[in-house]
Amino acid sequence: MARETLDPMLAKVRRYDDTTPPKRLLRKWDHEEITAGESPLHLLRHRKSESRCRVLLYFHGGGYMVGPARMHWAAMAELARDGRADLAMSIYPKSPEHDHQATIAAAVAAYGTVVERYGAENVVVGGDSAGGGLTASLLTVLRDRETAQPHAALLISPWFDLSMSDPASQAQSKSDLILPIGGLVEAGRYYAGDLDLTDPLVSPRFASTAGLAPMHIFVGTEEVFFADCLGFAHKAQANGDHVTLRVLARGQHVAAIFPTPEGKIARAQMLALIDWP
Repeated sequence: MARETLDPMLAKVRRYDDTTPPKRLLRKWDHEEITAGESPLHLLRHRKSESRCRVLLYFHGGGYMVGPARMHWAAMAELARDGRADLAMSIYPKSPEHDHQATIAAAVAAYGTVVERYGAENVVVGGDSAGGGLTASLLTVLRDRETAQPHAALLISPWFDLSMSDPASQAQSKSDLILPIGGLVEAGRYYAGDLDLTDPLVSPRFASTAGLAPMHIFVGTEEVFFADCLGFAHKAQANGDHVTLRVLARGQHVAAIFPTPEGKIARAQMLALIDWP
């Protein structure tokens, strides 16, 4: 899609972004806005929570183009509160104004900021959809730079392959009620910039998982990312890397963060898998 067509559409959609914490959260959470690199990082600490000096650093979904949504704030605040942790929400640079270089640089800066405050062993990094892909990319960059990995990573319906090239993903489009494959590939081209859509830096489906933090993947059976999540997890497990996979039966995209009974069960499983001391 040409920029002259895309830009007006994005302007309309972005009006619904919540790039600062919703007011209802601020009734119970103390808020500090930090600049990590050149991007905002919102740090929230629950006033009544028994803090254990640990943090959930979160990268929201939205095709690398929009977000976060109110649902992201609500679900991750709940997860952080129940885990007696602080919440750090990154507002990373978006496509098409920026490509992967700026976005990954912002993720690295956000991670460095929270590590300086909390220590890598007290950081859990997470993300959904595009944010899940970004989280996996961050882990590979940290490994390649020989930087300490976080305690664990939560990958919620992660977008592992910008090219959507697995035939099983194409077949899955009949059951996915949320994500159109054609639109995903177009968004992926903007994010990849000069890179091929299958480059491991932007499509972690093709990256090595050796030396990465323990990763916990949550995906629904009905979504187009299901096949890539299965492939990523099975490859990592075959190599002896620490990856767990939780499949939500009949789950649509990012069902694990929905405000539903199934979503709450999934988030309880996340806390158990994180295994924070």
